[in-house]
Amino acid sequence: MSGYSEDDVRRAAEIREWLVKQISDKAEELDRLRTTLTLVDSLLKQGSFRAAAAMEPRAQPLPRQTANSQPARQSNLEAAGRDVRPLKRAKDEFVLANAEVATNAITITPAPGVTLSANTPPFRSFFLSRILDGMKGKDAEKVSQGAIKESDTIDYRVEEEGGNIKKITISNYRDKDRLQEIFNTSSWVFTRMLEKAGS
Repeated sequence: MSGYSEDDVRRAAEIREWLVKQISDKAEELDRLRTTLTLVDSLLKQGSFRAAAAMEPRAQPLPRQTANSQPARQSNLEAAGRDVRPLKRAKDEFVLANAEVATNAITITPAPGVTLSANTPPFRSFFLSRILDGMKGKDAEKVSQGAIKESDTIDYRVEEEGGNIKKITISNYRDKDRLQEIFNTSSWVFTRMLEKAGS
């Protein structure tokens, strides 16, 4: 280590500590992504993410959702020319929420009978901070590079009622890959939230 001062050595040690933490954080994130991928693969095998326009209307509701008139509501929205996609729990296809997709916005609404507290992890820590804020950060970089306009950057708004999620509106998602990522991660996050709530 000749030629390096004590400050250099101390700084190198601090950088090493930071690198170790980054590796640990990335490893945890990678584990979450792998878990999400497994859930997504399971959902895709069941055809859960086919375009709503190509889906046959489902005549029979799920046993646990007979009383919430969910299929009727979905059919009415589809008849109105809107793309409505059910976000389901992988293990039993329980409908967690409905995503109404417009040209430049998505509105996610918890299914009737499903209560999701905005304070239940990993909603804020993962879905908002990691996924949506991560997308916002990438868009900010594109704005600085002149690739997109600031008015085209992704944005979101969470409406709550009594601390529970009433509606999530995500605007300027812009492409199908992002749309799919939002569907995949929201289904996984809502599933985890219900697990933590004991549902």
